[in-house]
Amino acid sequence: MLNSFLQRRAGLLAGGLLALASCKTPNPPAPANPDNSRFADTVQGNVLDTKGQPLAGVRVRAENDVTHSWAEVRTDAIGHYTFPKLEFGGWKIYAWHEVTYKGQPYTLRLGMPTAAGYDAFAPGSQGATRDFRWQLSGTIPDRPRTPGTSAGYFGGAIRLVNMDSNFTGMPVGTEVTVTLTPVAGATLFDGSAPQVIRKSFTVVPYTETHDNYWLYDIPQCEYRVTATSRLSGVAHSVGVSRSNIPPFQAALDGVYFKPAGGGSYESGLQGPQNDPIYVRWQ
Repeated sequence: MLNSFLQRRAGLLAGGLLALASCKTPNPPAPANPDNSRFADTVQGNVLDTKGQPLAGVRVRAENDVTHSWAEVRTDAIGHYTFPKLEFGGWKIYAWHEVTYKGQPYTLRLGMPTAAGYDAFAPGSQGATRDFRWQLSGTIPDRPRTPGTSAGYFGGAIRLVNMDSNFTGMPVGTEVTVTLTPVAGATLFDGSAPQVIRKSFTVVPYTETHDNYWLYDIPQCEYRVTATSRLSGVAHSVGVSRSNIPPFQAALDGVYFKPAGGGSYESGLQGPQNDPIYVRWQ
């Protein structure tokens, strides 16, 4: 009778073990995308110069207006940067390249390959990539282009004033062409050869702008400035000067843009408000 009881007990135990074995999964599924965890919330990218070569030592800044937080890194020897952990959304990435021009330090904002790159974003589980490239001219998509300033452009702006010390200027309807010729040996910020630039405006009736005219998005260089004009098909010589007091000159040498200071969201070049060029008929 004891043997019969033990046999029944052994049978029940074997059945239970078999039932447990049948419920056990022999190969549990691996976690989905196991390698992606190392990319979560990271932001990385490459920074190139105007010729497509890596830029080392560039200052890259991440800002979040939602959380009021920020972080900064520098690009390495191959122009690469990484922010290891940027949680939440609302991040924007900026980059500045520091150069010296005519003995003065400039901190120049860098551009991005697409307009969408300037938008706020959340890195997410896959991380995010934001690349930069040095631009000497062109629009800055996330900055408004404000008339009368250099805002919204990677290039500089020149302010022209159609007025002399007697408050007289070229008459309404005069078509003025301003020529900016690089001085001998001058280069652009990146060391490349500059081009002659010609920009025009037409004199309009006097307004609250006090006969001011602006030329926008000019790549940084040292220029020689001259001007010509026509009114009703008749050409008139134009003089230029840093002062509204005669005599005016046929040409103005040594025109370039001063630095605006470090970390500006604009180009890094001073605006034209306080350094005008006066023009008038000779």
